[in-house]
Amino acid sequence: MSEYNKEVVANIGTPSQRSFMISKLKYLVIFSFAALLGFTVYKMIKFEDSVRETRIVRIGSVAEQKLLPEISSSEIRKRAEESELRFKTGNKYFSVQEIKIRNGENVVEWHPHFLKGVNMGVAIPGNYPSEFSATYDMYFNWFRQIAAMNANTVRIYTVLPPEFYEAFAQYNIDNNSKPLYLMQGVWADDADSGDYFDKGYSERFRKEIKDVIDVVHGNAVIKERPGHAAGTYARNVSNYVIGILLGREWEPSTVITTNNKNKKITKFIGDFISLPEGNPMEAWLAEMMDFTVRYETQIYRTQRPVSFVNWLPLDPMYHNSEFIESRKVREYDNDIESIDFRKFYRTPLFKAGIYSAYHAYPYYPDYVYMDEKYKGGINHKGEKDNYYAYLEDLKDNCPGMPLVIAEYGLPSSRGNSHSTPFGLDQGGHSEKDQAELNRTLTEDIFHTGCGGAIYFEWIDEWFKFNWLVMDFEVPAERRKLWHNMENPEQNFGVIAVEQRTKTVDGISDDWTENEKISSSGSKAEVSASSDAEYFYMKLKSDKLDPTKEKIFIAIDTYDKKKGSHKLPYIDKALDRGYEFLIGIHSKDSAEILVDENYSVYSDIYADFVPVYASKENNNGKFVRQILLSNRERESLTGEKVSRKVYDRSSLIHGNSSQAEYSNSNMFIDEQSGIIEIRLPWHLLNVTDPSSGQVLNDVEGTPDIESIKSDAFNILVYYVNSTDNSAAFNSSGGDYKFSLKGWDKPEYRMREKESYREFKELFAGLKVTEDLEK
Repeated sequence: MSEYNKEVVANIGTPSQRSFMISKLKYLVIFSFAALLGFTVYKMIKFEDSVRETRIVRIGSVAEQKLLPEISSSEIRKRAEESELRFKTGNKYFSVQEIKIRNGENVVEWHPHFLKGVNMGVAIPGNYPSEFSATYDMYFNWFRQIAAMNANTVRIYTVLPPEFYEAFAQYNIDNNSKPLYLMQGVWADDADSGDYFDKGYSERFRKEIKDVIDVVHGNAVIKERPGHAAGTYARNVSNYVIGILLGREWEPSTVITTNNKNKKITKFIGDFISLPEGNPMEAWLAEMMDFTVRYETQIYRTQRPVSFVNWLPLDPMYHNSEFIESRKVREYDNDIESIDFRKFYRTPLFKAGIYSAYHAYPYYPDYVYMDEKYKGGINHKGEKDNYYAYLEDLKDNCPGMPLVIAEYGLPSSRGNSHSTPFGLDQGGHSEKDQAELNRTLTEDIFHTGCGGAIYFEWIDEWFKFNWLVMDFEVPAERRKLWHNMENPEQNFGVIAVEQRTKTVDGISDDWTENEKISSSGSKAEVSASSDAEYFYMKLKSDKLDPTKEKIFIAIDTYDKKKGSHKLPYIDKALDRGYEFLIGIHSKDSAEILVDENYSVYSDIYADFVPVYASKENNNGKFVRQILLSNRERESLTGEKVSRKVYDRSSLIHGNSSQAEYSNSNMFIDEQSGIIEIRLPWHLLNVTDPSSGQVLNDVEGTPDIESIKSDAFNILVYYVNSTDNSAAFNSSGGDYKFSLKGWDKPEYRMREKESYREFKELFAGLKVTEDLEK
């Protein structure tokens, strides 16, 4: 030890010196802890910055990084701040940026818009939507018609072929003072696993989002793949795309699966969209929305409003009339899960804003008309209106953003697959009734403060199926080749798509001599014809008088041995069996009945499911054609709702060229002695007229089968109203009508009454202001 060190040791050895040194050491320790704490805080801040930086530049997966190049957090903020903004959302409406020239200078103004539009399905007869058979000229003419209807928005569900965007761009170039806006959808396939978080599914959906954004910016080359449009997309229509709408009607069953498999995921904090607290499905949707905004912001320095499809079974409200009433019902509890728009927020980096979008029909789910809070609804006209009350409730649960009803409407079908106490049924409406009711629905949407009404749909599409009749449209793959007027889903269009070779009006100018099937010497001349929608008959004789004698027409659709060999008022058994019997008693009393053994009526609560096939019998019992449209129900509060059946047997009298009689089946003209009849194919158990298939189920198989029929055999006879004596139309017995099939249907398009109604209504639906957020 050096002398110096010895001296130091000696010096600190005294009590006063030791006390002084301890005091200095205490402050040194305190200072050291303070420095360590400061360093720790500094490191934590740096770590948080690194986490934030990582969240911005990492998109979650290798595949996602390939879709979106990596950039820094400062760069993404810069691009967000520089992003072009032509559309944005307010509290109630979308606003569109317009540049006006005032005093020689450009002035930017924002004007609120109520979205008035149609969903554009593109499946023309003989094709599925995924076959993309519409042409440039067809699209362009549709845009002109839609604009002439005073609509301002077209919604599509997925990427369409380049011809669509070419025509859309050209229309807007030609009509810049009255543009059409596009709500562009991003299609979502089913998740095979039922879990939307599945890595492969999420990556495919992000790719769909990328393609959509590239397409609307005219910067995409999409390769061919089944079910998807393809080609080179070089027309930039982004200045007219008012919003991006993600997905589809998410099935509650898959939402349940997604939530159950990902219970720990309850939030998503993105740079553009955040969900502070929610369920896993909501977190997944927030993540997809965030990617949508990020992609367009980063790649194109542009932003526009974004949302996802929702529908009533996933609304956030509780409905005490909703429940699952039986395990036999192939349906889910429509109140068990929800997706709540109130949980979604935009961050300061997302300037365009979000909106809520619902598919909302007035007849489903049943709680729309069963819940007491909706039964007492009164609309702006002072009329009872359950749909109006439901929309008020829905709007209250989508605060601070526009609520767009992205699908709504009623069909002009003869068939009715669901009834409501308010008459807002899923079918059974003439074109006149359809127009008037759709006007009411649209006014409800507008007057409840919603931000848009996009009607479903633009054209009638023949490929669509409906639960009430789909089992009897076989082969199912040929459904697209004919038009079933008993199928509501095929008849929502503003534009009728039809063949209709005959008008039921008592005039013979659309009949030819070649269509005559009766023999000479008949009391009435009988003709028959058919097309993709109807089987037609004409009886002509000045001696026909339904007030003095009942007219009966028996029809054998296949196999002369099958069917009833006994007919009303005819004493003897006949060599041929008949499946259907038309009875005409007067203009207001006519019907088509079915041999009891060939009825397709069944009740899901019954343990017996019939075999839908004609059977040989001598019962002579023909029954009304009914289908169960509404099951009997009892709510949780004990309220009972009776079952309802749709009776299809009554034949409607009227001139079919008139909107109020668009579903007429018969016209009697006393002066000319002409009776015209037209029957939708489904009323004859024809499962596919394009190939001559009729219903012929086989016992013990899981499917419903059909059989080829080459011809109908028709027997016309009369029954005297005084003594009930029967007489045949001719001594030759029945007549034969040969069925002719087709593989490519003919059709034409016609504006329904709804077109004219919308044209008048849309012209007056305007908004002038909106509250800013």
